[in-house]
Amino acid sequence: MKKIAVLGAGFVSKPAVDYFLDKCGYEVLVTSLHKTEAEKIVRGRSSGKAIAWSIDRLDLLDRLVGEVDLVMSMIPPSMHIPVAEACLKHRKNLVTTSYISPAMGALDEACRNRDILILNEIGEDPGLDNMGTKRLIDQVRSEGGTVTGVTSYGAGLPAFEHNNNPFGYKFSWSPKGMILAAQTPAVYLRRGEKVEVAARDLFDHHWLVDLDGIGSFETYPNRDCTHYLKSFELGDDISLYRGLLRYTGWCNTMKGLGDLNLFDTTLEKEFAGITHAQFVAALIGENSTDNILQKTADFLNTGKNSDLIKKLKWLGFFNDEEIAVNKGTNADILVNLMTRKMSYGQLEKDMVIVHNEVMAEFSDRTEKRISTLLVKGEPGGDSAMSRAVSLPAAIASKLILEGQIGTKGVQRPTLKSIYQPVLKEMGEFGYQFKHKIKRIDRSEGGLNDLRV
Repeated sequence: MKKIAVLGAGFVSKPAVDYFLDKCGYEVLVTSLHKTEAEKIVRGRSSGKAIAWSIDRLDLLDRLVGEVDLVMSMIPPSMHIPVAEACLKHRKNLVTTSYISPAMGALDEACRNRDILILNEIGEDPGLDNMGTKRLIDQVRSEGGTVTGVTSYGAGLPAFEHNNNPFGYKFSWSPKGMILAAQTPAVYLRRGEKVEVAARDLFDHHWLVDLDGIGSFETYPNRDCTHYLKSFELGDDISLYRGLLRYTGWCNTMKGLGDLNLFDTTLEKEFAGITHAQFVAALIGENSTDNILQKTADFLNTGKNSDLIKKLKWLGFFNDEEIAVNKGTNADILVNLMTRKMSYGQLEKDMVIVHNEVMAEFSDRTEKRISTLLVKGEPGGDSAMSRAVSLPAAIASKLILEGQIGTKGVQRPTLKSIYQPVLKEMGEFGYQFKHKIKRIDRSEGGLNDLRV
């Protein structure tokens, strides 16, 4: 029986653990800061074991890695390096859904020397988006075409029928990750020209995009996508864009939250006995909460009836209720209110969208190759996002253990030997891309969607 350690029992780990225990028949060790959270995922199954563990317990990590055949790490990205070092020591393969950090990338040669694979970015975004994109690119090349532009959009949103709050967004995980991502700069290419977007300008840099048969959304750039030129085997003279999709109005709202310094995660303060209205007054430099709504609107240079002010009011920022967080950062206050008012109800569904477009030049034509995936969650069951993130990682883990993925080093799943079998099995779970080809007038050139 194969034995796997799943580090982390957060919101997206359950589908992977179910896959290992119920489909593969593996023995699974599930860790969490609180053992009860891991026990909820294991659910008393005899092949599953819940373990209390935190990253500072390197002795326990060493023992865990030493006794399993593979490690799947679902803990925060900043904690992956000690796990990777333990895997190197014991020559155990590691799978994560996180972006390849510079520190992780620096382990490539050591992994090859130790004959192991550290497979990263095998989730939803990054993961399904890049696997679907690379499949389109490889198809174009197999037919003799040349890729001139790549666009990829990813989204985790409330399903249309459950998009019922002013923000157009809900959380099936902690909002803290969203806040951290909101402070990440971005880079993309527009016909070979590098477009750099500072973190402070991220939500000023957005536009509308229409997805055929789905709807209209806002998009804004997602991190530095030029890192994918090598993985996609592309030159730097093309258009390349990776973006997030949100319901309209999201970017202006996020810009306003940032202007209020609500994304700050560094400065801890005492909040005991302070109301939300008093907190906002301090943010905008006011001593009194009198007419706080109008004062906030003036500070943000907007009207008191603007969508932004109405959303702040809906969250509870202007009320006289005492803050539930005794000590923390501004972001902790935002997280607390968002968690209370922007979580999914028991029978509500989320929705995952991945949409890829590849512009291709052939000797006799220009085409746009399109692949689109849209999956909704299961009411009362697993969310679409939790399955989209953890099932690709679980499938890849199985393929590694079965010897079907033999590559070594620090990798992302843009190799055909990885993305083909993973996408095939994901299709069996309902995560199936729909493909379309559009003939393009040659005068259109690159990616006209990159209008900003």
